[in-house]
Amino acid sequence: MKQLLIVDDNDKYARILDEYYAKLGYSIDRAVDGASGYQAVKDKGLEYYHVIVTDITMETQMAGITMLKKLYKDGYRGTVVVASTGFDVPLAKPLTRMFFGGMGIDYLVPKTTVISGDLEFYPMAFFGKPITDFREIETTHKIA
Repeated sequence: MKQLLIVDDNDKYARILDEYYAKLGYSIDRAVDGASGYQAVKDKGLEYYHVIVTDITMETQMAGITMLKKLYKDGYRGTVVVASTGFDVPLAKPLTRMFFGGMGIDYLVPKTTVISGDLEFYPMAFFGKPITDFREIETTHKIA
């Protein structure tokens, strides 16, 4: 079974993401902050989660980006999707891609698309078009 970790302090977003990925056959764990997300990966092993979906900022001591930096340093190599607040405002997409491009993040998801239930996954390639079906990403990244 495909394993996925959702790291988000917002129950509403986490529930929508859980429902979306459950329909795709994922077994899902949830962490409410970067520290507990990091610990979940360390406890289960760096190869356990095929995908991590995380919020960028959370109202805790360890945000999603800090968690990802630590996981990459430890050797995590799975697919990372970042749910981003404010990604929909003008110029935000190219600036966000530029800022996060070198951090190992594979896709950005505007939270407005999460709320609507019509998720759009923006690849980190500067002019990459959004993908609307995660199964296309699964094929590209050969997610088990």
